[in-house]
Amino acid sequence: MFCSLGLVGIAGCKQAPSWKSRSYSEKTLASTVGEIKIPSELWERVIAPDRPLVDVVSISQAPTPNRGGGNSAIAKTSVETDLKPVTVYMIEETRGVLGGRNQKIVFGPGGGDIDLRDFVMEKQGAFRIVFEFSEDADPAAPKRVWFLSNAQRRKIGQDWVGAGCDTYLDISSFVKAESEKDGILFAVAGDRHISALAGTFLFSLKRGTRVEISRITFSDSSRRKLECRTRGES
Repeated sequence: MFCSLGLVGIAGCKQAPSWKSRSYSEKTLASTVGEIKIPSELWERVIAPDRPLVDVVSISQAPTPNRGGGNSAIAKTSVETDLKPVTVYMIEETRGVLGGRNQKIVFGPGGGDIDLRDFVMEKQGAFRIVFEFSEDADPAAPKRVWFLSNAQRRKIGQDWVGAGCDTYLDISSFVKAESEKDGILFAVAGDRHISALAGTFLFSLKRGTRVEISRITFSDSSRRKLECRTRGES
């Protein structure tokens, strides 16, 4: 926790998020770039993080049919882009749900894939996730996080889970707010975490005249029926 004594009465102390003080089992996974197909409309927004979000809500929240194709995550573009590293923190909310260890998963430039089967060890409980991307950037720099769902929408009891095939959403504010607290919470019961996470998180940051980008794709190789398609399918 850091604060200036002279400012305590005015602004108070800003406490570091709890996830930063946790201990982690760290591993580095190979970056896999260029295998993810995304809608051209979404790609245009990824490479223009400073673009006003005019009409984005009405477009992005409507599921679009899968017609194959799309742009590769390293598609040619007139915008100068740089592939950057990204780190994922997976934190136990329920003891044992991640095998008794919090996980820090480090990817090189461009990001990569996470198979939830390798990390989630229980059928009940919950865990949290924090994404770390370009933490050294100016806080005022245009920065966006998009989610492209690859999860079928389904009903568990009275609850609907999964965003639906090919739905994409701007979740920048949500991700930022949760990372400043305890991280994004995911429940495991009924494989809710798979329906919530299956898909690709795309990160972009405007730095000067260039755009830095990365991505993380979640899947579960033991629960393919909950996903819209597996890697390589159109």
